[in-house]
Amino acid sequence: MTREVEVAAETSSGAALMRVSSGKISRLMDLLGELSLSVSETVNSPDLSGLELTSFDAAVHRLTMLVREVQDAATELRLVSVDEVFRRLRRMIREMERETGKQIELVVEGSDTLVDKLVSDRLYDPLLHVLRNSADHGLEPPDEREATGKSRRGRITLSASQVGSEVRIVVADDGRGLNRDKILKKARERGFFGPEEEPDPSALWKVIFEPGFSTADSVSTLSGRGVGMDVLNTTMNDLRGRIIVDSAAGEGTRVALHIPVSLAFLDCIILRQGQRLFAVPVEDIREIVKPQAAGSLRIAAENGSEVMLLRESYVPVCRLERFYRDTGAEMRPLSEMVAIVFSTDSGLIAVPVDEVLDRQQVVMKPLLGALSGIRASWGCALLGTGEVAVVLDCERLAPGGER
Repeated sequence: MTREVEVAAETSSGAALMRVSSGKISRLMDLLGELSLSVSETVNSPDLSGLELTSFDAAVHRLTMLVREVQDAATELRLVSVDEVFRRLRRMIREMERETGKQIELVVEGSDTLVDKLVSDRLYDPLLHVLRNSADHGLEPPDEREATGKSRRGRITLSASQVGSEVRIVVADDGRGLNRDKILKKARERGFFGPEEEPDPSALWKVIFEPGFSTADSVSTLSGRGVGMDVLNTTMNDLRGRIIVDSAAGEGTRVALHIPVSLAFLDCIILRQGQRLFAVPVEDIREIVKPQAAGSLRIAAENGSEVMLLRESYVPVCRLERFYRDTGAEMRPLSEMVAIVFSTDSGLIAVPVDEVLDRQQVVMKPLLGALSGIRASWGCALLGTGEVAVVLDCERLAPGGER
């Protein structure tokens, strides 16, 4: 089915709207990606190596900047507000009230926030699962709420906002909160934690996104099958997004979805480790340090796990050759490498690499077939040199990021 989006066009009487099929916009994005790649291939052509081309370099710089401006303009064409998704969800609240017998107030904020049309098309189902969980498991019945000093009417807040290059969509309720003991008991039964292990909240909440995980004693028409949060997790992985859950007993639960504003182009730093190339989104990078050049940086190792002392904090080290089980790779001393420090939900991590090559705006493609099993990756990017780089998902490089 061909979908359409409305774009603004300037006319003699001012701005007007016209409908353009999303397929045509996607085709434009693909062509711009090919154009950007062709420019990179030209710049990196071995035929130009060693030549003094001052005027050519200046022209290439102008062309590169122009291509990026056109890419940004084309990206804006595919942005739509989340209002349509939010309006559909608002209509479902009345049905949830009938199913649960609870009184529910839905507060909507930031419905004019813009997001990629490809993202918008996939938001409804996972958000509906989160709302159903809040209504069914989170909010207490009216009498129970009144007995604890709360309003008989439960509140669910659905909000959206743009923070930098991310859109954050939050579903928060003022209900009873997640049942830590019940979730931990079920997680131990499923083998996610040992009998005596006491995980921190962020690690424990992650198990609710595992396939088939449910603590419900019975299945209702709204929830309890153990598939809803798994659907959310799968969708967020496909959209290069991440999920952050906060919960407090008796106060409620907050589920925040962090999603890139656009899926079309990705601003990346290109890295080389051994014979492999990696691309990392710029916004994921906290800083880049050269160990031997940083006077406040010391290196330590304990039980085979490495950490770096970065200023006054110890940062765990993730070696890509060890993570990808590259047994033939040489384990060079950290002092001879460049450390890329990333911010993750679990804290900072440092990834040592041999070389930082370039900064490029890349078009990401999915990993298919046998390559789809590459760990901690969003996909791959074809570089101007004709080489392919794996786009790293830094969250899954962090300790506990992959179960």
